[in-house]
Amino acid sequence: MVEREQNTLIREILFRIQEMNQEERNLLISSLNLTSEDQLLNFFSDPIIPLEEFTAFRVHKYLLLYVPPVMIFIGTIGNILSLAVFRAYRGKVSTYTYLGALAIMDFLVIYIGLLRLWIAQLSDFDIKDQSNWTCKMVNFLGYVCSDSSVWIIVAVTVERYIAVCYPLKASNQCRIRKARFVVFVQILGLCIINLHFLWTLELNVVISDSTEQVCDANPRFSKLVNTIWPWIDAGIYSFLPISILSVLNGFIIQKVYIAKKNRKHLLTTNTKTCRRNKESFSSGEYQTEIASKRLTTMLLMVSFTFFLTTLPMNIILIMTKSWNEQTQQQKAAFYLAKTVSELLMYLNHTINFFLYCISGRKFRRQMCSLLSRCFVRNQNYDTTATEVRSMTRSKSSLSNLERFV
Repeated sequence: MVEREQNTLIREILFRIQEMNQEERNLLISSLNLTSEDQLLNFFSDPIIPLEEFTAFRVHKYLLLYVPPVMIFIGTIGNILSLAVFRAYRGKVSTYTYLGALAIMDFLVIYIGLLRLWIAQLSDFDIKDQSNWTCKMVNFLGYVCSDSSVWIIVAVTVERYIAVCYPLKASNQCRIRKARFVVFVQILGLCIINLHFLWTLELNVVISDSTEQVCDANPRFSKLVNTIWPWIDAGIYSFLPISILSVLNGFIIQKVYIAKKNRKHLLTTNTKTCRRNKESFSSGEYQTEIASKRLTTMLLMVSFTFFLTTLPMNIILIMTKSWNEQTQQQKAAFYLAKTVSELLMYLNHTINFFLYCISGRKFRRQMCSLLSRCFVRNQNYDTTATEVRSMTRSKSSLSNLERFV
């Protein structure tokens, strides 16, 4: 009954709008902050349809409810195992210093961003909306950790580029101490870049069906946060890193391809070269070259995965600021697109462990060794505990025997 009355009222409003002259329509359009007559007509015809009526919006809600806990579980275990493996090599290979730092940042991104998103979906409780302090710190830490994760990938790709394209310089440039310094400088620089959140954000009172506080831009910095910053963030988090990674990975792939082509040519045309390669194989040089190729392949997979999973989110963020949804159906589709791109972004911080396992034989070997040592240690602990309990029972029996003798 109510819906029928609403439809009747809307038909009457639309009829009145059609009777207006052009000047009156323009005045009504500007008073409602709209830009065209189509938006004006949709403004009155569409809002009565709840978003929940659209399949796209329901899918968006289901994805936010059921996908994040799976990703949190996988990401937690994967990043902890990755960190444990890379710590075993932290004093041997500089690349593993970067990858260990990457595992830490990915872990923090999952818990600062994805876990908070899931809890908000479950209970409508968002920690960043609870106080000015949490509003500022959650955004600051979230941006710093996600940006650091991206730029660590860039740093390790630069190191791999030097190792592949300029191998004579690798011994001087690719050092563990330098890797630690680069990670520290990157994180410090990103902290400075994102420091503005400590004064540009605050809790704002929003009055809709009920009065509530929402973490948003301070009115004095609204243009910076809502208009300018999305473009800066897209450049820092996606566009600039993707450009650098594309160029460096292109050079790496080209160098690997040329080296492989030259080696194949030499092996097929010169028997002496074949003999020399066999000797180098026995001396271990060939194994080192193969290990370098596998490490390069692993880092290329990490870079391309980052490209595929983060670019959609930045496109959506820019569209959010530049595109006004006209109908409820378009809003529902936009919610779904934003959710999918957001989950893809968090997927980038979740699956690096599996990329390491797929492409890194040394990583798999070290992980199996680590797990087997833990298993043996637990077995030894259980055996020792059993022996101690057995000895305790034996002593107790002897003492009781002595009491009766």
